[in-house]
Amino acid sequence: MAVDAQTEAHLAGRLYAVLAELQRLAEGEHRWLGRPENVKKVATQPRAHLTQHLEQAGKYLLAARNKNSGKQAAALFRSIPDLLPTGRELPSGQHDVLEHFHAGVAAQREEIARAE
Repeated sequence: MAVDAQTEAHLAGRLYAVLAELQRLAEGEHRWLGRPENVKKVATQPRAHLTQHLEQAGKYLLAARNKNSGKQAAALFRSIPDLLPTGRELPSGQHDVLEHFHAGVAAQREEIARAE
């Protein structure tokens, strides 16, 4: 069965938004994922840039909890499994579906804002 690149890009965008918010809660405003210059890097190579942050998600959760943002961080953390692409790994390149990545980011950011 072929993997739908548009769907994978959308999920990667949503995952990016969750990890970026989780990292922000843990580390504050000056974080790697939140910097505008890094969004394009992540959009075109999610596997190369999101994997390390996905591996750090537990660390971000604990740090956010220690900064009194535990409830919001826990909700974000619990959403991660549903946002993982269906393939065995995150997409490695998506130059042809960037708009779907950015649409996923926007959709997830809206969802996060509604939950606050």
